[in-house]
Amino acid sequence: MEFVVHSFRFLISVPAADDDDGEWLKEMRGNLGLMATMIATMAFQNGLNPPGGVIQNGDGGSVACPSSSPVGHGQAACPGQSVYAARDRHGYSGFMFTNSASFLLSITACILVISGVPLGRGYPTLALAMLMSVSLILLAVSYALGTFHLNPRIQKTPVAFRVFIYVFVTFLVLLLSLRFAALILSLRRVKKKKQELQGTNSVAAAPAAAASS
Repeated sequence: MEFVVHSFRFLISVPAADDDDGEWLKEMRGNLGLMATMIATMAFQNGLNPPGGVIQNGDGGSVACPSSSPVGHGQAACPGQSVYAARDRHGYSGFMFTNSASFLLSITACILVISGVPLGRGYPTLALAMLMSVSLILLAVSYALGTFHLNPRIQKTPVAFRVFIYVFVTFLVLLLSLRFAALILSLRRVKKKKQELQGTNSVAAAPAAAASS
């Protein structure tokens, strides 16, 4: 139990307020481009190669659409279309929505990083990190939906699987909310310290300027 408490405190720990150079933000900004590229690559592959593969050609290489479902149940599908979509239309819609959203968010992050947008060391970088966190959660959900389609044992307990997904996503959202709240608090502390330091320097420089005049 003590290990869990220490781990939780570490996850929501606030960076030191005396980090004037914002090293933790520099490292975060440097890793965002690589992370966005990796997520976009995985989501792209998942979108074009869905779980279960695609419907193959008919007899003699025919590419005509069959009058009935080639997988025994579900809606009819033409060669080249997803087996997942033919078996479970609603599940495939959820898979494609989460995967496509993850892909688009990652592409947006890549464009922001390589286009030279001045992210700075404050809230813009933090907002981009939040964007990538949402993209990762969506990618995890799409992976879970794909696993559900491929595993017959999991398909026997759909309610338990859905509850697990809801609990998992809720936990991640709460954890990330606490983490980003801690980072925002740290940014405010650093900004306040810089303002106090500038005020102190201004007060110290005033007598020297008066004496020189």
